[in-house]
Parts: sequence; structure tokens; C-alpha cells
Amino acid sequence: MHGLVSLLPQPYYGMVERIWDDLERRFGLRGIRVTPLPHFSWNIGEVYPQEKLEPAMQEVAARISPLRVRAVGLGIFTGPEPVIFIPLVKDRALLEAHQIIWDRFQSVGEGLSPYYSPENWVPHISLAYQDVTRENIGGVMEALSFEPVHWEMPIDNITFIYEPLGEVGSLNFTFPLSGT
Repeated sequence: MHGLVSLLPQPYYGMVERIWDDLERRFGLRGIRVTPLPHFSWNIGEVYPQEKLEPAMQEVAARISPLRVRAVGLGIFTGPEPVIFIPLVKDRALLEAHQIIWDRFQSVGEGLSPYYSPENWVPHISLAYQDVTRENIGGVMEALSFEPVHWEMPIDNITFIYEPLGEVGSLNFTFPLSGT
């Protein structure tokens, strides 16, 4: 799956990388490395044709102003392959930006994940996935539970991460948010 994301600014980018490094060192968790860029996702899908992608990204970047997002606490998406994450607080600016992106990319992306539709979207920063198991989740959650997470971050970009199945994701396009 490929994704429209916003990369985190420093120092938060580095803080997430340090958490990933610690989880790898202490628990052997490497699944997160398939998308090695600290970010949160607006939209993910199977195909984004390049001839439509770049102009659509430029259009939404020109419509959305830089915004501030808050990240607080720790969360888990449950199921056979749990995901451990830092949730973002949904406020009006974040929801409005998401709606603009969702609406515009309905005619661009193919195989869009319904988990990223406005009624289902849970904005988050992934900390561990693909290799979280019954055996390691308790230790991982215990370790992360004592990480103070109460961040307020400026977000000033929309970025496309190209991630073919089985390959490490790479940054393809990034545009500054410049709306007024």
C-alpha cells in the first residue's frame, strides 16, 4: 500500500526514530522499518497513478494551511496483527484538512483503504506493527507506557510514500502546505 502522509518535524521525527530503535534493541521489533519515515497517514491505497497524483497533491497543498497537531498517549489497533501507535487529537483543523484530502483523492487513488475514510479515520503515528505478538506485546506496552507523550507539532507538508508490497517505502513527492 502507498500513502499520502505528513512527515513529522524535528525533534519529534527523531523522538519516534529513537522509540523504534529502542523497540528493536529490546524486543527485536523491525516491522515498522518497512515505512522508515516517522509520519502520520491521511490516506492509503493500492494505486495512485503518477499523472494524477502530483497535480492533486499540489492542489491540496495549496488549499491546506500549515497546522498544529497534538499527539497524546498510546493506543493499540487490536486484531491478529496488532498495531501500537501514538494517537493524534482530532480537532477542527485536522478534520477539515483530512476531508479535503479524502474528497480530492477519491478520483485519484485506487483501492483506497476504508479505514482512512472520514467516518473511520484514526490519525496516529505508528510505533510497532507486523511483528507485535502475544509474547512481546506485554513488555512492549510496559516499556512504552512510561514514555511521556504530550506533543504539539507544526505540520507543514503533504508527502507521498511509495511502498510496493514487500519493499521498503520511499519518499516520492513532498509539497509544502501553503493554503491561507
